Amino acid sequence: MTLDRRQFIKISALTGGGLLVASALDAAESFVVADAAPATGLAPSGVAPIADFAPNVFVSIAPSGAVTLIAPNSEMGQGIKTSLPMIIAEELDVAWEQVTVVQGDLNPAYGRQFSVGSGSTVANYTAMRRAGAAARAVLVEAAAQSWNVSASECTTADGVVMHAASNRKATYGALATAAAQLPAPVNVPLKDPSTFKLLGTRIAGVDNRQLVKGAPLFGIDVTLPGMLYATYTKCPVFGGEVVSANLDDVKAKPGVRDAFVLSGIAGLPSGVAVVADSTWNAFSATKALKVQWNEGPQVAQRSTEMAEQAVALAKANAPAALPAGVRAVDAVYHYPFLAHATLEPQNCTAWFKDGVMEMWTPTQIPSSGQGLVMKGLGLSAKDVKVHITRLGGGFGRRGSNEFSIEAAAIAQKLAGTPIKLTWTREQDFAHDNYRSNGWHFFSAGLDSQGKVVALHDAFVKMQGGPGDMAAEGFPFNAIPGSQVRSSKLRGGIPTGYWRAPGDNGNVWATQCFMDELAHAAGKDPLAFTLDMLATVPASPRFNANKMMAVLKLATETAKWGQPRPRGEGQGFAVCFANNAYVAIVADVAVSKAGALTIKKLTAAVDAGTIVNLSGAEAQVQGSMLDGISAAWFQKVTIERGAAAQTNFNKYPMLRMNHAPPVIDVRFVASSAPPTGLGEPALPPAAPAVCNAIFAATGRRIRTLPITDDTLAWT
Repeated sequence: MTLDRRQFIKISALTGGGLLVASALDAAESFVVADAAPATGLAPSGVAPIADFAPNVFVSIAPSGAVTLIAPNSEMGQGIKTSLPMIIAEELDVAWEQVTVVQGDLNPAYGRQFSVGSGSTVANYTAMRRAGAAARAVLVEAAAQSWNVSASECTTADGVVMHAASNRKATYGALATAAAQLPAPVNVPLKDPSTFKLLGTRIAGVDNRQLVKGAPLFGIDVTLPGMLYATYTKCPVFGGEVVSANLDDVKAKPGVRDAFVLSGIAGLPSGVAVVADSTWNAFSATKALKVQWNEGPQVAQRSTEMAEQAVALAKANAPAALPAGVRAVDAVYHYPFLAHATLEPQNCTAWFKDGVMEMWTPTQIPSSGQGLVMKGLGLSAKDVKVHITRLGGGFGRRGSNEFSIEAAAIAQKLAGTPIKLTWTREQDFAHDNYRSNGWHFFSAGLDSQGKVVALHDAFVKMQGGPGDMAAEGFPFNAIPGSQVRSSKLRGGIPTGYWRAPGDNGNVWATQCFMDELAHAAGKDPLAFTLDMLATVPASPRFNANKMMAVLKLATETAKWGQPRPRGEGQGFAVCFANNAYVAIVADVAVSKAGALTIKKLTAAVDAGTIVNLSGAEAQVQGSMLDGISAAWFQKVTIERGAAAQTNFNKYPMLRMNHAPPVIDVRFVASSAPPTGLGEPALPPAAPAVCNAIFAATGRRIRTLPITDDTLAWT
């Protein structure tokens, strides 16, 4: 018997007792695909399509009463595989216990299948409601016709249609066959949100049980008959190309089936593929790979020189001078490149057979991967089928999909053989699409009463990728005449979407500088910020009253302003992102030796209708932890055009002993449509902590990560 690591852990656990027998022997819930079938809109999990009553692509009801709902968007821990079906179930009026959720494959019928920008719920909320309501309407009509009564006299609850006047009832399963014969309704009215029974409650993730058991749900778990395993090595210097490689030496290594160079394919960087009979043998052989590279022009890129260039660019593109007679406050804030560091490295399984490329991929944007393969390999959309697996972390990293074209190109060369491509951890760090670095050269003017009358920012970042800055959001919109001048460093370092793109660095800088201005004005930061918010002009884009409400809720909950001993302090920050309003208060303690402890984080959030309270809390908590992890520990530096940090030993992450023991999350009650929620709580977490550090020690953090500064105080 051959065991993979997960199976070994399961069986090893049995030696400690019998409680895990059922879990360990549940191997039937495997992601082993006996024979790949065309994409059906259902994941390859053994769940057959149900056509008994399918009023739309998202809902199926069998005569047995089984309700199957499709989750169209990629699940990467943000809970969308649970929350989108919850929306359908609410309008369908079924009990959650009646529902089975199936991950949908890439299918144009599902509409927007992007898990990016905290937009999955926002974009699908109305569509999911209509899908559930339409199904419910047809079931009611089927019951009404069978009873010869008006549909308006019927009600529903927990998968049952009822007619109170005649005391008749019928389950959805009993009505499924008749309902399948009726035409789809149009313009079906939706529920009044005040009548919601499911939305806003706590629902466990639909994959939780399988995750706890270690069931193979992720892309890296996919197994196909006769599958081989591959790595793909690219130049450490961004943009470099293969000149030659010791392919014969690599082919002689144990288990290696082939090794070859790929280049000249659109969307595919030049590199060397190694294919073997196991991931271990592929990784081991890759270590023996010796490549002569044409490193290209990016070899001249260095982080130290970027910093010098940023100063020069800021001076050359400085905003207007401050008004005469004001008190000037200047500061420079800098944040570094960041890697995504997803726990599951990038991977994709591809099988090119009979002219069709079928892929199993953990992707945030499956259509993007399909498009890369179509363009690079000259295939049509109908010949590129994409199955969406669960993602072991995303945060923007799995939207670019270069792993899809890499796996597909290797699979095409070995036509007829399934290929699983897995990046090594070093490859994952070295070829990320990083969060761009950035510099903010702030200048502000205070009048004699301590009011901010001018606020300027000379902003510099890497060319390409998100994160541009403009004088539109708070606090710039509170100060007439504010200016932001943006400049770009020479490109070449791959940058991309990192959780809360742009805001993740820009909010840290602006909210820390806001705190700095409050202290320069001799005012309490809370009163200072509320005064500024009160001056923001009315706008359909930004509601200052909502921002003030979450700030007051967070500070009142955290007991802002209570006396604290030296070495302890509170700080807060606010953020408007993805149409959500967030305020975070941090309580910290810093020892005289400089050891930082984050004692508590308090968040207040206005994100419209909350679909799943448990999931929403988890998103806010996780966002804050991500934010403080990046600010406290993480950075990527560039040396000779390559990332200097290529594993966790040089890129530390937040550990349990660093996490605050108390995280208090409060949501503002709202019947408005849901906003984004997976990202808005990340940007204000870091500035809240940094502002609290200043309150505790008098030390101002202007460069991230925090570990680059000495926090010791006397």
